[in-house]
Order: sequence, then structure tokens, then C-alpha cells
Amino acid sequence: MPDNNPCKLEMTSFWYSVIDYFYNSPIELLGAVLTVVCVWLNTRQNIWGWPIGILSIICYIWVFYEVYLLGDFLLNIYFLLLSIYGWYNWLYGKGKEEKLPVTALPFQQLVTYIIVGSVAAFIFGEILARYTTASLPYWDAITTSFSVLAQWLLAKKKIENWIFWIFVNVLYIGVYFVKDLFASSLVYVILLALAVKGYQHWKLELNH
Repeated sequence: MPDNNPCKLEMTSFWYSVIDYFYNSPIELLGAVLTVVCVWLNTRQNIWGWPIGILSIICYIWVFYEVYLLGDFLLNIYFLLLSIYGWYNWLYGKGKEEKLPVTALPFQQLVTYIIVGSVAAFIFGEILARYTTASLPYWDAITTSFSVLAQWLLAKKKIENWIFWIFVNVLYIGVYFVKDLFASSLVYVILLALAVKGYQHWKLELNH
């Protein structure tokens, strides 16, 4: 007899959607794999995380260009430029003979970043809500604004970048799940776990 257990059927449907999604989007699959590798290398402070990340960003630039997602396209252009800067800064930020160390933001600067990110998210959310057909305008605005800040802090090798990425990844998991983008949601579960691990690794160095 066929197994009509609703939980099993739902899980089967989930995995079929993941496989089908990536099968039909090979460039996006490559971008997702490279992103996971990039973040893992970043958690280890491995300089190769930057060139791998640049390749993943190029994949997503192509994907977003193909589907006419201008906002995501422009955001990834920003990530591309900032990744080039981050690569250079990690190599030469402390001179050619010294590795750029992990540092922490002073509390006042951290509060400033949070305020700037919140204000930017509100303004961007208002724009998306009033002038676009975005389905989740404020959630999209929050994830975009804090992703921009997180990437900047990563380029500066500030440990708080992982806190921002943890926050962003949790939101992305929920947003993509609500939109039935299960494959993307699964990728961000992996990125969330890596962000937690990255914070732990960097915290050890900071404490030394």
C-alpha cells in the first residue's frame, strides 16, 4: 500500500523541489556551492575565500541579469567591488609582512551601525512598499541593508560581521521559506551554521 503519511509526503516534495530547482538553474547551483565554500574559508580566515566569493558573485550577477532583478543585480555589483577591497585589505591592511588581525568594534560604533542599518532598512522598505510590487518589502529591505553592513565589516575583519550575518541568515531562511523557495532556504540554513562557527573561530583569536 502507498504511504500517505502527510509528513513524509511533504518532505519528499521538499527534496524534489530542491533537486528540480538546482537542476534547472546550474549557474545558480554553482553560485550557491561557491558561496558556501567562500563562507567556510572566511570562517578560517583563509584569503582564498575572497577570490572564491568573487566567482560566486559573478554567477549571481549573471543569474539576476537574466531574470531582470535589478535590485539584486546592483547589490551584487556592490558585493563584487567590496570583495575586491576585502581581498586587498586582508592581504595588505597591516602591511605586507603582517596579517590583518581580527578586531572588534567599540560599543558606540556597533550601536551606530545598527542605527544606520535600521534607518536604511526603513527608508528602503518604504520605497519598495510604495513604488514596487515587492511581496515582502520591509523584510527585503532589512536583509539587504544589513547584508551591506555585514559585508563591509567582513572586509574590515571585524568580528561583528558574523553577528550581522547570523541575523540576516535567520531572516533569509524565513523569507525564502514563506516564498516556497525551499532550495534557497536550505542554502541559508548552511550559511547560518557557518556564520555561528565563524563567530566562534574568530572569537578564539580575539581572546588571544
